[in-house]
Amino acid sequence: MAAYTVIINPRTNKTKHLLALIREMAKGEKYITIEPENVPNEETLRAIEEVESGKVTRAKNVDDLFRRLNK
Repeated sequence: MAAYTVIINPRTNKTKHLLALIREMAKGEKYITIEPENVPNEETLRAIEEVESGKVTRAKNVDDLFRRLNK
């Protein structure tokens, strides 16, 4: 059995239709499975990088956090 990974960006009408076609064909078919990947968007990836590099705001409590963020 062969396994394929197809990456479809569902932002255009053409790719939305392609994805709908694949989903329709996979209904009731035991040899076709669709496993969506949860890939973070660019903004989330940048935020993760900032946290990993230590660019975070540390606070003692919620009030302290808002004071620091409003500076």
